[in-house]
Amino acid sequence: MIKKNKWQLILSSVIILLPIAAGLLLWNYLPEQIATHWGVGGNPDGWGSRIFAVFGMPFLFLAGHWLCIFFTALDPKNKDQSSKVYGMIFWILPMLSLVVCGFVYVVVLGLDININMLMRVPLGIMFVVFGNYMPKCKQNHTIGIRVTWALRNEDNWNKTHRFTGKLWVAGGLLILATLLVPMENMIYLVLFIILFLAIVPVLYSFIYYRQQKKAGTAGKEDAVMTPSEKRMTAVMMAIGIVALAFAAIILFTGKFEITFGETSFTIDAAYWDDATINYADIDDIEYREQDDPNASVSRMFGYGSFHLLMGGFENEEFGTYTRYSYPACDSCVVLTIDKKTLVINGKDEDQTKAIYDELMGKISK
Repeated sequence: MIKKNKWQLILSSVIILLPIAAGLLLWNYLPEQIATHWGVGGNPDGWGSRIFAVFGMPFLFLAGHWLCIFFTALDPKNKDQSSKVYGMIFWILPMLSLVVCGFVYVVVLGLDININMLMRVPLGIMFVVFGNYMPKCKQNHTIGIRVTWALRNEDNWNKTHRFTGKLWVAGGLLILATLLVPMENMIYLVLFIILFLAIVPVLYSFIYYRQQKKAGTAGKEDAVMTPSEKRMTAVMMAIGIVALAFAAIILFTGKFEITFGETSFTIDAAYWDDATINYADIDDIEYREQDDPNASVSRMFGYGSFHLLMGGFENEEFGTYTRYSYPACDSCVVLTIDKKTLVINGKDEDQTKAIYDELMGKISK
């Protein structure tokens, strides 16, 4: 598959990286921190550096593109797959790269747009396109509704994918229709539609399998995986487990350490930038026994998990400020440095109090 479509792979890869050229042209107009993710309400809740936005995002799309093509080519059942289905696999991520990176640049340039509304356009179109290609999809382990009873029974597979095609076209048009409804939190309806489109084809395939069993055109063996299918499933599960383990490590590990010198203290942080602050630059210091980092706090950029909060944040009291903190600890030390606020703490109240006492001792000298 890859050798046969090598020029298509090269061209699609180049298109994925095209946003880099746009980013280089706009480089001097881009801020150091750029919104790269938006929450359900359409407000930015994830930020990245200019380098990540221009180079990192396209290369992440490129990595995903190659992985999709690799696993599709790895499946022996895809040797006779429809060329139109192959085309869909080759051009999904290039189009997404252009759309997503394009949105990032449009927002940076100051255009007032509703990001959630705008994202529904490619999402709806994508379901319409996928729906048109679904009936053409032949049995395989990587594309389509890959439940065992459909993989084992060609009639079930064909029926399921014809049904899915019609359902997804209707679902895509419905997502596009939500653009005409001026209703707040419409994104929740869109998420429900996506969930519906994912679950119903599986239920349809299973119900059809039960009907086939009653009619004698399918048996129990049609719901049992072959050794090759078990191996493929095991590989996919292993990848999923690795991804979940990586996410768990990021969400529940990491630390920062504070080192006190004669004229300054340094925060050595895992997963985020270190910081050095001179004692002479500290205008004010306050110890607080209660600090709720989740109350009306928005992370502008940086690292946030259940275990650590580090980077730039914003709230009503401080405005934009910097935080190095453990959410599990309620107490904190609030520093004012050249009219800027820094919030730090330890893993528990005793460590936080020790940080405060150490800083007070250094400042008093």
